[in-house]
Amino acid sequence: LTRPPGRPVRLQLEELADTLDGSREAREYELRARLVRSVTEGAYNKLRPPPESLADPSVDHVISARDAARLRGGGGIDAVLVLDPEPALLPRHALAEASDELRRLVAQRTQESINPCNRGSWHGFLPLDADKAARQGLGPSTLALLRKLGALPALVSRCGWGRPLVLPPAVQLGFYPGGSGARYSPHLDRNPGEVGLKREITFLLYLNVDWDTDRHGGCLRLHPPDRASGAPVDVAPLGGRVVVFQSGKRHTRAALRWNAAMTSLGASLPIGKQLHEVLPCDGADRLALTLWCEYE
Repeated sequence: LTRPPGRPVRLQLEELADTLDGSREAREYELRARLVRSVTEGAYNKLRPPPESLADPSVDHVISARDAARLRGGGGIDAVLVLDPEPALLPRHALAEASDELRRLVAQRTQESINPCNRGSWHGFLPLDADKAARQGLGPSTLALLRKLGALPALVSRCGWGRPLVLPPAVQLGFYPGGSGARYSPHLDRNPGEVGLKREITFLLYLNVDWDTDRHGGCLRLHPPDRASGAPVDVAPLGGRVVVFQSGKRHTRAALRWNAAMTSLGASLPIGKQLHEVLPCDGADRLALTLWCEYE
């Protein structure tokens, strides 16, 4: 340690110990996550079908080739797709039915988050496979919503991505109780060094019918790559809205050089690093489905 004038080494060591102790909970959570992924990776990989296996022509209008190219570019907030499909994925009454059913499932199929960066929220998983979802007794509106969400990655994959994509066996149901202060601090969906985590593209589908952003808050806040790139952008979690961005990670200079070399050969990999957070909601519960399309 380099001792600044008037700062004894013992004081610096005490400050360092306090810092490490304060981050212990986060480090323990990450270690548990790594252990689980390492143990289950082999069996999990066998459950990941290609996106084309769930393609559905009824959603072809949601993501265009131009949208896919913008997403693939990974150029900060401008590469994030905020989509309000027309026609919507489900009619309003069907979306409300699915939303009501999933809210009832929160008490049965979710657990409170133990992630220290995501306190107060509740999360569970629903199968993407239509037969498995039907056997769990989900209603027709919820089944239709899962089917259409599961079909969206094929719209990106068919436009070319740079490496093969696969689907996870399940989507996440995320619930933030209104007025609880629950939030998700700024984070990436895939961080450097996360062993076995292969998230490549994040697909969010919001289920909040009649959401009033001015009264309820609960926005998704998108952070630019750096301060020089502008201010954060808030996206309201309106019912039926779809948000898509690269799960990404912060690439090293070596990775960027490799990508540039591959680009010259016509085979570049997408580069993304979309830092984002979930702001607290007031007076209404916030509900969303998240599908993390993965790389092979």
